[in-house]
Amino acid sequence: MQNDLETDTGIYLVNTLPLSYDEMASKYKDYKKKMMPIEKLSQREKKEVETLKILEELGYSLEETGTYFYKDVIVQAIEQLQEATSEENYRELIIAINNNYSQFYFDIARNGYDVGLKTFHSCINISYQNRTRINKELQREIGLDEYNTNYKQEALLIANHIIENQPRKEKSVMKKKVISY
Repeated sequence: MQNDLETDTGIYLVNTLPLSYDEMASKYKDYKKKMMPIEKLSQREKKEVETLKILEELGYSLEETGTYFYKDVIVQAIEQLQEATSEENYRELIIAINNNYSQFYFDIARNGYDVGLKTFHSCINISYQNRTRINKELQREIGLDEYNTNYKQEALLIANHIIENQPRKEKSVMKKKVISY
């Protein structure tokens, strides 16, 4: 019972070490300093850079591991949205994103980072709660508002925003899809 009352300080430690978990932490900093041209990045890394730009404008700290974990959630959502061919695919993605223990998260957390799902979600949640200097115009453009109360729902909106704002040649053939919960 006492363990339930204690704060898991290990999660806060993990959340302060983004360079230990994701090499994109250093690549993005190099990109911002113009030391890493966008042309040298893979297609996936370009998606990650675009996602990190948006997360940074939405007030996420680039010094927190949870921001990089969240980046991967959004990139995975982008890829699945682009591959979706039916309403059923969209529903399955929404259900998976809303379930903390779904295969969607397991693949990213355990297979990608070798961290547990509780740690993974806790780090993202800490980064979500610590947002500062939010670009209100971008927030409105994406469709984020006070009714979106968790990062899971926002991940789909951000992913959809990124897809819709890709140059034409990069867009999939899919039509704009409004995601509802």
